[in-house]
Amino acid sequence: MLKALAAALTSRAAGPIAAVAALALAVVLAVCASGWQAQRAGYERRIADLTRQSERSHALMRAQLAACHAATGDPQRLTETGYAGARDGAQGLLERRPQGIDACARMESADEAVLSNLK
Repeated sequence: MLKALAAALTSRAAGPIAAVAALALAVVLAVCASGWQAQRAGYERRIADLTRQSERSHALMRAQLAACHAATGDPQRLTETGYAGARDGAQGLLERRPQGIDACARMESADEAVLSNLK
């Protein structure tokens, strides 16, 4: 069996056959590499689009949070006055129903939507 393999590898046809096989493998590698590069470029474009969308939604949520804090008052005040102050502040919000409550509710639903997309 080894003699047959040695004879096949040392025959006059082995050289040209090996050259054709090497050339075919080089062509296959070049085609695959160009496909991989195109796929990589597509992924990079998608990542850039998702990054821009994330930055826009982050800015929107920051603006909504600022509007919510502006409508409900200084959030630091709630921590300074303690639990009783927070309870009184919450009761006052329920009685007055400022516009900021809607912004907070929209922000919470947006947070839930983002988290559901990540799962």
